[in-house]
Amino acid sequence: AKLGQKDTRHGYVEFYRNEQKNLFGWMENQTFIALGQLLFAAGLEGIDATPMGGFDEDVLNEEFGLKEKGLRSSVIVSLGYRSENDFNAKLPKSRLPDEVIFTHL
Repeated sequence: AKLGQKDTRHGYVEFYRNEQKNLFGWMENQTFIALGQLLFAAGLEGIDATPMGGFDEDVLNEEFGLKEKGLRSSVIVSLGYRSENDFNAKLPKSRLPDEVIFTHL
């Protein structure tokens, strides 16, 4: 079974690398799946987690030497526990109503 899984993963990598010409896009999507699980698990454990976008990927890649390792950044997550003195954590959050966010088909 493990060999079959390895072959399947290899097939996906080759498909996205050679036919779709978007291997990084596929890998980034796989990372976002793992990110969702990380955020969910952290919440279950009572750990605060915040995904961050808008960071300078080139600076981060250089800082950690990712290019030399054949890697590149796609997401940052902070994990930890908020301070009891954090006034912002207790403020009501601004959220759009469900009917604005969801479309029922």
